[in-house]
Amino acid sequence: MNSLRAELVGETGTVIPPYRMLIPAGWEAHDLSAATEGDLLGRADARLRSVGNTALGPLLRDQVRDVFTQLRARGGFAYAFPGEASPTWAIGAASLVGTKRTATPELTLDQIVQYAIVHHAAEPIGDDHRIVRWTERKRVTVDGEDATTLLITYLIPIPGSRRTEAVQWTVTVAHDADMPDDHPSLIAWRTLFDVHVASFAWLEQ
Repeated sequence: MNSLRAELVGETGTVIPPYRMLIPAGWEAHDLSAATEGDLLGRADARLRSVGNTALGPLLRDQVRDVFTQLRARGGFAYAFPGEASPTWAIGAASLVGTKRTATPELTLDQIVQYAIVHHAAEPIGDDHRIVRWTERKRVTVDGEDATTLLITYLIPIPGSRRTEAVQWTVTVAHDADMPDDHPSLIAWRTLFDVHVASFAWLEQ
């Protein structure tokens, strides 16, 4: 889980300034463009046809479109997940989403961080402490079964925005509902992404 081989690079700078960040080995990173959406749908359809399960195609297409629509509405600019080259235990277990957070008069970024410190034990990570990380756990129902998701959130101020804009990376990890906070698996996920998100760096323009 410690490999730092894959790199996520945001080159366009259309949503946020250009950046780079390492992601776990075997993960796939994508933007949220219409072309990417079409490519993922095409790959999913091909996979379903290869196993003779075409009935799920329309349902899967609707789900993918819903996810992309929701992410775009939230200011999303990047999405990553374990690909086929990932360890089998990681596939389907987690995802990483990048969104742009913008302060409002009613809710500043400093207030978001203060709330996270008080309610979710937020703390800085990285050598320069410019990244703030906190975790939450939420109960969900998946296919009729009780489960829990671990949300790991990282907030990084955008340079020159005077702390009015930030990049937010959110890791979502699904796990058994009865798994304790200090379970080795959950600690490993937090450690894994602390290391990778700490590699986040703005590129020279």
